[in-house]
Amino acid sequence: MTLGWAVWLLCLCAVVAPTLAADVNTSTIWGTYRPQLFFGLRPRVPRTLVTGLAWFSTADYEHASVLRHSASDNDGIESFKWLYHDGRNFGVQEIIDRKYNYRLETSFVKAGHEHGQPGHWAVRVRGTVLDDSKPAQLSTFFYVGSEDSEASFTIQGEQLHGTELGGFSLRTQEHPGQTPMKAFTTMRVPSHNVWRGPDHILADMRPHLQAMARSQEVWPPAAEAMQLTNNSETQSNWYALQRTYRGNFTYDIMLDSALSDLDRWDSDAVTAALEQYKRAFDAKFEKTFALSSSFSPKQVTYAREIHAQLLGGIGYYHGTCLVDRRPAEDNGLVLHNMEDAQPEEEGPYSLLTATPSRTFFPRGFYWDEGFHLLQLGAWDAELSMELLESWTSLVDSDGWIAREQILGEEARSQVPGPFQTQYPLYANPPTLVWGLQAYVRGLETQLAEAQENVEGTSGLSALEADAAMLSRMYERLQALYEPWQRHYEWFRRTQRGQIRQWDRKATARHEGYRWRGRSYTHVLTSGLDDYPRAATPHVGELHVDLHAWMGSFARSMQQLAQVLGQVDDALEYGEHLEDIAANAVDLHWNEQDGLFCDLSVDSDDVSYFECHAGYVSLFPLMLRLLPADSAQLGASLRLLRDETQLWSPYGIRSLSKRHPLFGTEEDYWRGAIWLPINYLLLGALRHYATGPGPHAADARAAYVDLRNNLVNTVLEEYERTGYTWEQFDQATGRGRRNYPFTGWTSLVVLIMAEIY
Repeated sequence: MTLGWAVWLLCLCAVVAPTLAADVNTSTIWGTYRPQLFFGLRPRVPRTLVTGLAWFSTADYEHASVLRHSASDNDGIESFKWLYHDGRNFGVQEIIDRKYNYRLETSFVKAGHEHGQPGHWAVRVRGTVLDDSKPAQLSTFFYVGSEDSEASFTIQGEQLHGTELGGFSLRTQEHPGQTPMKAFTTMRVPSHNVWRGPDHILADMRPHLQAMARSQEVWPPAAEAMQLTNNSETQSNWYALQRTYRGNFTYDIMLDSALSDLDRWDSDAVTAALEQYKRAFDAKFEKTFALSSSFSPKQVTYAREIHAQLLGGIGYYHGTCLVDRRPAEDNGLVLHNMEDAQPEEEGPYSLLTATPSRTFFPRGFYWDEGFHLLQLGAWDAELSMELLESWTSLVDSDGWIAREQILGEEARSQVPGPFQTQYPLYANPPTLVWGLQAYVRGLETQLAEAQENVEGTSGLSALEADAAMLSRMYERLQALYEPWQRHYEWFRRTQRGQIRQWDRKATARHEGYRWRGRSYTHVLTSGLDDYPRAATPHVGELHVDLHAWMGSFARSMQQLAQVLGQVDDALEYGEHLEDIAANAVDLHWNEQDGLFCDLSVDSDDVSYFECHAGYVSLFPLMLRLLPADSAQLGASLRLLRDETQLWSPYGIRSLSKRHPLFGTEEDYWRGAIWLPINYLLLGALRHYATGPGPHAADARAAYVDLRNNLVNTVLEEYERTGYTWEQFDQATGRGRRNYPFTGWTSLVVLIMAEIY
């Protein structure tokens, strides 16, 4: 964006003062912000309410001993996935529980939040028997707990009442023709433990079951024995309702806000609202991604579900984190040794974030989130911005953001102890800034439309609406600028590498970078964990992937400065970008091998190339640092297309097939296909294919083939398994490692839509 655009924006925004509600985020107060569970709602407000769903089979005591609740406890679950989820108003999830012989559909829908209040919501739980020839009995539990130590619930009839969020009541409605066994319980639990739903459910049942075990009587059927006690405790802050069914069932749970003037919902209204939102989602999905003309209806359905699962993976976390702020004492090498951690609690902090995986990584990851925000920004720029603002609130006074956000006891319960500590010298690939880029693109689009309104025949009302919207967008970017400047400078200061000390020749004397926090076998901070590096860590190492990331970061900051009219800053960031691009070749290009390489220092204090053909070699290409006519671009394209090294029918391998470490040991980033890197490569190939230069035709051919390969790989595995996967086998295309991996693997939707 030119300075002229920035000036024009300021003039337009001056036409009318922006009128914003005190809280512009009311549509996202409530959500399925406990993605680590099969189903759980909570508000993005600390010390308020948490809810969750759990169930077991009452066909016999053996099945009743396993209570489903956490998404990681999925033995016998064939698949679970959001079929619809718009990130704001509703969602529909399908769970195929083969072990318990049920297809569960858990839906939620909201209303009233449009008016600046928390609003109402409804949850629908529907169970359909999978095989009528097998036993089908299910007991479900829906619980509500308050994290506020001063709060207490009351029960009036069959309704629960509380004072959180301005007051609420909770009620249920059975669908016709059903006669379930009903039970409930209330209790007082420590406010920091309300999230432990299954523990409280089983604690309520335990005395009765222990008495049965001591008696000599014949035990009754499990469905009768495994019931809550109907205990109504005064000053309770935790409540669970139980419904036990034989065969198919449907029931609704409604939360009514005392602050809302809307009529209370019934089941018919819930049905109508769900259908209305489904239609709106389908229409918006087609308008946003336009897939129906290029893909089959089945492929479009898969893409819709995968996209919904990214949105359904958004979570809210609040609590303290563990940080080790001791200075490094290894002469600047900053080696990582998690066994020596001496962390202290800091916070509490809050974070609204998308998550990589509901089963294995249900928390915020810095470099994953940048990819998440690209897709969320294409779908809902305001929602994406809310997540980015939440992450930005974590920038500390030095400019650091922890690469992994493990906030609170619930989040820590799912992370092994040695991995919980964060270190203020450790970085991660700076993808998060892409959220700013996506918002800037949205601002530019709105500016173009507003300019058309000014130059056309639109009336004053349209102009005022444009001005209010643009003013709001502009102010949000302005508010983020200073912390992002601080974060950018933190990167340049703490990750800077050594150039002159080892007699290296380069255009710019300071533009070289090294990841801190590596060990002898891993560089976790790079995001590429076990990718081969120098066998012996050295303070003189330079890492070409981080070098390219810093160029991408400088480009993003330049664009932001231009939008905000910060002329001097934009010039400075532009100079950084030029110097980093020049040094990428000066420092990291190995002419003999025709390869971009890391640098290290040998025992004679001589700098040398540390070359490992794979993703690291392609970073200057994938982050678009190379001139369109450069020999290095041509060589990188040839490496990418070499079937004996990186090219496969399923995507680009992470490490050359000819490398001696290919597929060895942990084999995490040593050959497998990763969608985020392939996505970046596609964006770069398209960039070079549509511009001038002698390599455009090669880039175009590689782009077309790679895009087809990736779409087929992800969707075929989704059809075969019902899941998206963390990575894909380079020889078979089969999904590997963690699943469902509904974070950056959902980028397949952007690949299908050709949004880069």
